[in-house]
Amino acid sequence: RLTEREAKIRRLVDTNIVGIFIYDLDGWIHVANDAFLRIVGYDREDLASGCINWKHLTPQEWLDRDLRELIPHLMKTGFLSPFKKEYIKKDGSRVPIMLTTATFDEAENEGVAFVVDLTGRREAEHRLRESYEMLRELASRRETDREDERKHIARELHDELGQHLTALRMRASTLRMQLENHHPALVDETRSLIALVDQTMQVVRSVITSLRPPVLDMGIAAALEWLAAEFNRNGRTLCHLLMRDENIEMSEDHAIVLFRVVQEALTNVTRHADATEVIITLDRRPNACLLEVLDDGQGFDVQATRSKSFGLAGMEERVLMHGGKIAIISSPRIGTLVKVDLPAHPLHQERRIEAIAV
Repeated sequence: RLTEREAKIRRLVDTNIVGIFIYDLDGWIHVANDAFLRIVGYDREDLASGCINWKHLTPQEWLDRDLRELIPHLMKTGFLSPFKKEYIKKDGSRVPIMLTTATFDEAENEGVAFVVDLTGRREAEHRLRESYEMLRELASRRETDREDERKHIARELHDELGQHLTALRMRASTLRMQLENHHPALVDETRSLIALVDQTMQVVRSVITSLRPPVLDMGIAAALEWLAAEFNRNGRTLCHLLMRDENIEMSEDHAIVLFRVVQEALTNVTRHADATEVIITLDRRPNACLLEVLDDGQGFDVQATRSKSFGLAGMEERVLMHGGKIAIISSPRIGTLVKVDLPAHPLHQERRIEAIAV
């Protein structure tokens, strides 16, 4: 006669909300609901023939752990908290599951297990990961296109507008010399015109530098040296640059990533840190390039600021898009450390974007 608890379990078994089976400690399954049979691909005839054993359903790599760790714990405590594993279905394929189990108080040689099929969840997680990687590739392509456009505009400004302004200044200077003898009253006007051209040329150089500093073409070491010198020239905070090797070679994409990270970090120091000193360290390892930007400023709460700061998000996304790692470590009144670990060679990403665009 079924005990009251077994009767309750059997009613739960019949609801088919989750997969449920009753087993003996040799592994043989005597009672199972339709939900469990669907999960493992067996039918009622298989169950009636007594051929279903949870040990046979369990892949060897999971079974070793079950017998070594979980079964002794089950015998000792009478239950197991939910855990993930896989079962081998009747057709030989595998199904990811979450399982929890307990032994009966009245007869410790039998137990009941509750099983949830995680296939849908795993597929959803897989699709989510694929979507995330797709978005990251799109963002990476967008960032590359943006840098290419900056480079193109900077070159156009330098080659076209720069040449026109240079020619304009030369003609204005020639005109000034001619007017000195014949129209002295117009000399001041031409001098003002030359000064205006000089100011315009300075603005153009400033725009070119902000778009893409020409020094980037000389490599990351020269670019960071220029950035540190500009920071020292324009600010109150002292900037030091430490490099073990000034001949560090890397792809242009990676050089731009590191340059932009340092640029954003120094901008944050200027705007928010109230620091007296900042140290930039660049080092090369066999398989990675390591960058650190450390300041002695007032620091900030990283978690509270991250969601509101496009600058921090931009730094992190740039590094992640190129297969690197970034850590921003800070607390109020202890300064800030930005650490970047970038692989030595660019990742070879699949060109799935072109396939989508076709």
